Amino acid sequence: MEWENQQIVQQLAEEVNNGGIFVKVMTNEQIEILRKQIAVYAFVCEQLVHYHKSLTLQHNLEVQLQILELIFDQGTGTPSKQKIKEITFELSQHGQISETNAYNWFQNRRARSKRKQQAEPPNTAEPEVETDVESPNENETEPEDFQPRHALSSRTEDLSYQNLDASSAMHSMDPPRTKEA
Repeated sequence: MEWENQQIVQQLAEEVNNGGIFVKVMTNEQIEILRKQIAVYAFVCEQLVHYHKSLTLQHNLEVQLQILELIFDQGTGTPSKQKIKEITFELSQHGQISETNAYNWFQNRRARSKRKQQAEPPNTAEPEVETDVESPNENETEPEDFQPRHALSSRTEDLSYQNLDASSAMHSMDPPRTKEA
């Protein structure tokens, strides 16, 4: 940019020396302001170009990922070397990609799929139906600290009868309830 300005000044000086008339249209201050504005404009243009490239790269990446997912869902795993070459050629129409990238994507996707399947409980086609069929082993001895509900409820009743005298001595602070029709 500085070099271009020097050329312009040199051309103007030659015109003046050759008998041409040189009229100054802008002051030096105005020229300096114009240079700064041009520099800012050039910077903004560069930023827009980078932004546009990143948007198209992101869009292309999404398209490539959709294609890869579709191929993975159709296949049974990592494709053959020849198939990887074909896939890479198709993907390269949407952006830069290497065969190694495509191969690694399939390897990683297969590993993620396996981890996901191991994390999920096995899903059967028929819903499980719970049955109350007892096996002969279940009717054997129960641990000593296990007490059935009916034993606990009878103990609670015993305690409530024992405390009947104490509870009858208590009086309610609530007003008596009347039944409404």
